[in-house]
Amino acid sequence: MEDIQFLVVLVLLVLVPYACLRAARNGFHNWRLPPPTIHPAQIEHLEKSVFREICRRAKGPGSDVDMRGYFDEQGWNRGDVALILAEPLKHKLISVRGWSRVVHFPTRRGWNEYRRRFMMADSVSITASAGGFVAANVNSPHGVAQSGYGHRTDRHDVSHQHLVEALRTDARAAEPSEGVRAQEYADDLAEAVQEENPARVDRVLSRVNALLETATSAFSLTRGLLPPGTL
Repeated sequence: MEDIQFLVVLVLLVLVPYACLRAARNGFHNWRLPPPTIHPAQIEHLEKSVFREICRRAKGPGSDVDMRGYFDEQGWNRGDVALILAEPLKHKLISVRGWSRVVHFPTRRGWNEYRRRFMMADSVSITASAGGFVAANVNSPHGVAQSGYGHRTDRHDVSHQHLVEALRTDARAAEPSEGVRAQEYADDLAEAVQEENPARVDRVLSRVNALLETATSAFSLTRGLLPPGTL
């Protein structure tokens, strides 16, 4: 009986300070958070996107990923980040390490969720060359599709997710008719990859290339995935 009481006391001596430390860390981080700048309608999309980005950069569950540079590139303040990551943290898909709250890692649960829902899609390789976007290695070392409007050797690979996000962001600032097309192509590309359908991916990329050739709007993010001087 005394041994059990001793163990209970020992556990409490460990857990109580740990809980207090976590509460203090969370309170320190949430103290005077700047107002979020993102629109509430964006949160669901952004939380999935950031969760996937953390998992893509991680080597596995528990692998630390410094997201400071990524958050800065998106132009998000601490209030934005707290809002975007609230649900993944609540559902224990990711966790945070340290007081700065910019180092995150996928939990075992989050990593399993990522593998189940997204890892296959994130393995798709899209080649960006001076000839446009070309589908390549769609979940297979032999799944190479030859689309685009000319092919050069100065090429590099981008993830389909980066292309989808670039199209969706550019669509919001584009001329209405071009924006509708860009949003449609982004949705079609995401669905085609999820279906593991190389032929459909190839067709969508051909339409994206045609849009970039004729678009009057800048489409700077999408064009930025191509080599310099392409379009």
